[in-house]
Amino acid sequence: MADTSTHNYSNNPLFDRGITHAGLALVRERFLSLNRERLIRTRTALLPRQQIFLDLLPLLIHINHPILPGYNSLSAPCGIDGYQPDTLTLDRVRNNIARSVEYRPEEQSAPLIHSVFLMGSCGTIAQAENSDLDVWLCHHASIDEAGLEKLYHKAGAISKWAKSLGLEIHFFLMNNDQFRRGQRDRISAESAGTSQHFLLLDEFYRSALLVAGRYPIWWLVPPEEEVNYQEYIALLHSQGFVDPHESIDFGGVSKIPAGEFIGAGVWQLYKAISSPYKAVLKLLLTEAYARDFPKVLPLCVSLKSEIYQGITDADILDPYIMVYQRLANYLSARNELDRLELIRRAFYFKIGIRLSQVSTSNTTWRQQLLENLIVEWQWRPEQLLNLDTRSRWKLRRVREEHRFLVAELTNSYQFLQDFARRSKRPVLIKSQEMTLLGRKLYAAFERKRYKVEWLNPGIAPDLSEEQLFFHSSGFGSQRRWAVSTSARHDIEADAILQEHDHLSELLCWCYCNGLINDYSRLRLNGRQDGITETDLRRLAEHLGQYLPRHAYAADPDKHEAFNRPKVPETMLFYLNLGQHSLNALGATGLSNHSNNYTIDQIEVVIINSWGEVASIAFKGAEALLDAFRTYQQMMLAASRGINPPMIHALCFNDPDDKLLNGIRHLPKLFYRAFYTKPGNTRLLIKLSNGFYILQSQNDELQSIHAAGYDTLIRCLGRGQPEYSPIIMDRYCAPNSALANIIDTANTADCYVFFHRRGPKADLFLRDENGSLHFNTVAYTSTDALIQPLLAFLYQCKKQQQSKHLYHVFELHQESDKWLSEAKTEYKPDLDDAIYDHHSDPQIHLEALAQTQESGRLVFDMRCGDQLFRYAQAGQELFDELAKQLELLSDAPQHYHLNRIDLSIMPPQQTCLYMRYKQHIEEILNTSVLAR
Repeated sequence: MADTSTHNYSNNPLFDRGITHAGLALVRERFLSLNRERLIRTRTALLPRQQIFLDLLPLLIHINHPILPGYNSLSAPCGIDGYQPDTLTLDRVRNNIARSVEYRPEEQSAPLIHSVFLMGSCGTIAQAENSDLDVWLCHHASIDEAGLEKLYHKAGAISKWAKSLGLEIHFFLMNNDQFRRGQRDRISAESAGTSQHFLLLDEFYRSALLVAGRYPIWWLVPPEEEVNYQEYIALLHSQGFVDPHESIDFGGVSKIPAGEFIGAGVWQLYKAISSPYKAVLKLLLTEAYARDFPKVLPLCVSLKSEIYQGITDADILDPYIMVYQRLANYLSARNELDRLELIRRAFYFKIGIRLSQVSTSNTTWRQQLLENLIVEWQWRPEQLLNLDTRSRWKLRRVREEHRFLVAELTNSYQFLQDFARRSKRPVLIKSQEMTLLGRKLYAAFERKRYKVEWLNPGIAPDLSEEQLFFHSSGFGSQRRWAVSTSARHDIEADAILQEHDHLSELLCWCYCNGLINDYSRLRLNGRQDGITETDLRRLAEHLGQYLPRHAYAADPDKHEAFNRPKVPETMLFYLNLGQHSLNALGATGLSNHSNNYTIDQIEVVIINSWGEVASIAFKGAEALLDAFRTYQQMMLAASRGINPPMIHALCFNDPDDKLLNGIRHLPKLFYRAFYTKPGNTRLLIKLSNGFYILQSQNDELQSIHAAGYDTLIRCLGRGQPEYSPIIMDRYCAPNSALANIIDTANTADCYVFFHRRGPKADLFLRDENGSLHFNTVAYTSTDALIQPLLAFLYQCKKQQQSKHLYHVFELHQESDKWLSEAKTEYKPDLDDAIYDHHSDPQIHLEALAQTQESGRLVFDMRCGDQLFRYAQAGQELFDELAKQLELLSDAPQHYHLNRIDLSIMPPQQTCLYMRYKQHIEEILNTSVLAR
């Protein structure tokens, strides 16, 4: 290569490129010169005790020595192509780690590491004392899985040693052949997976520092030959200009596919959760690239062009300065000055130098570069002071900055989405990785009702307040809680930090956004809504045990949780907090805790596996039912996970913990009722305003209210499509006849219970589907009551074509308890003999269901062989039947139906037959008595 300046070679024949060994050496030396300068800058940016890491890094990777950091096995892959430690490096080892270390190059096996690169801000204006370093460990493709595992542990051990020096190091094992083909490890908290390839390569080429090993062959491909990258490097190899073992090939960046921009945008949105300023710079660069598509000029190619023109000044070619200049030109051309100002702030924060606080007597190169930019930006001293005190920013300033950042992130991402639709190119990120990133973004940024919003990821380090004041205002449904740092925030609206409908939600918001720490003092402005400061502290301390203190989406330790749908993990219940609860308790009485749940208010806090926190409150007599419905929805969501959510409760206005002790069993009861076999269970519970029948239908909790015991019995008679067992809460109707019936009738059969009361008997029939029919009938003897009933039930069973059995019990009340006595003389399996024996051949009454044209159900009646048709007699049918019965009987009597024919309908459950039987018998006997 005789000339390294820019020429147009695009139309040259294959071998007519003007390549020379001297030209290639000149270009390589320019890159290496810039590389050396940036390595020096990287080292000087480290603390003295940290510099040894950079000095020894290649040696630690090059050899396996038991006494050196990073050692885990003599067989771990090691050896860097072309690397030999110099005397200075070996002296550093002996002086700082172990004097006995000996290096014998003749004992080294064939090297398995091609190159070691530093990535990120190292050697740039953005490298600060606390900057982490990414290390690309580029290994030979022949290393097997066992070898890669050893290399991974070796890198991990070096990272651990670096951590003891105060450095955060992330190693990435790279196979350049796989990388070039687009094969990437799956996405992780630190690895972008398939979300970006060419954009990552662009960042690598402009910012990577070669620590040891092979240099990128990309250096030797002139900018104008980028479009012919593969052809050009093949020529370099085939013509002997580059030895196969001296360079490493990651591929070219001439064409960034349209499908990569959306994946890269989603990745940067995810990174914005923890590092919003850094991410907004990269996201906007992606936007700028996408606007230039398909004529995208990557920054790495711009840097290469400068080097080929002989420019190697590290200040001019600083990767972060180049990023800022590209973004400034882009936004200025679009006249988007507000966005430009945000980018400047992001850039200033990324650099991390507080110009208003540094000394001017000993100016560093980083400080000088930044000061030049500040002059260009025309920032005032007070503006600098505001930014430099970011560590002391409190909520209002953070909320304002959060609004700017979210607007910018949203704006860029919406553009990339529109770009993806317009380009009609497939998104290159894998669908499962897109799903995972989407979940993290929803967890961090989605705003929805009841969800606690996180305002401060990565904006300010500490929002905690020494003292917070809580105050309520308004009445009833308009009541609101507010928090402030001022004791007078009730009259100073500007002092209010946040408002919510209920106290637990406000405290959740304070905790999640870092306003409360271990030393914060929580105060009330007087007695607020019946809540004392003791109540406030109890609530806050209980919440503090379970609430996450940071967003899971930005936590590497929580990464795996986002590979699965979110599931609720913890539910916190806070009962009867406030004055209205006191009023309700006063009306109902604390003494009633033994037989119902005196609960007027429940505040529920839900924490799920993605770290989302939601809070909702319920008030009134049905507050417990609303909490049950929430619990049911959480259980439905939890069914996608392994375990049901953990439940913790705290009761207020609860002397001696009576209510708390009384509700401890409810979660298990609820779980037993709706999440164990058999299904379709009904749960009976009594609240302060009456009884409730709870049943899950289509994954929704339905409830039927019964004001009293009699109404409850009637409501239990409602039809069920299949067997529906009943579970009764311990406080619902203890020691009642119903409790005994529910306890006794525990199979899908028909149960008959009767209780004698002089000339009458209370008759209960719990049928094969679990419905309960009740009626009071005349009683002369047990046989006279039961045998006709069983005969009737036998006829029902024949129509139903069912196999259920029948069980008869007599109920007895002894003291305050009910007992049931089995009447074993009545066979569970009815047969024809019973029916034949108890049918009266002279008066056999039968009802036959018919459907009118209107759809209304009516009954014809048969008495013996005579049929009375409703279509002919209409409303007079039962009067005519009564006349007939008068002729057949010597004296008036109470008549019973022997059979009901419902064959025009699908098979019906027994309780429906019983309801029709009772209704028809009442009409018939009323007509008989009226004669």
